[in-house]
Amino acid sequence: MDLRSVDLGKEFTVKSLKEKDIPAVRKLTAMGLREGKRAKVLLKNGRVILIRLDNSRLIIDNNLAGYVEVA
Repeated sequence: MDLRSVDLGKEFTVKSLKEKDIPAVRKLTAMGLREGKRAKVLLKNGRVILIRLDNSRLIIDNNLAGYVEVA
């Protein structure tokens, strides 16, 4: 299951990141979205997903969210 399938308001754990050599995926890792991290979906609109990760908020587009495997 990837990040796009997490419902609004639900918490999730990052299981893995696919295609780790893609620069955008490396940027997510640099911003703190790593395997084992807990986060919560705050907003979903047609093109982007807003998540809360620790004390930060990240906006991830749907294409990039497909690379984030969650549990």
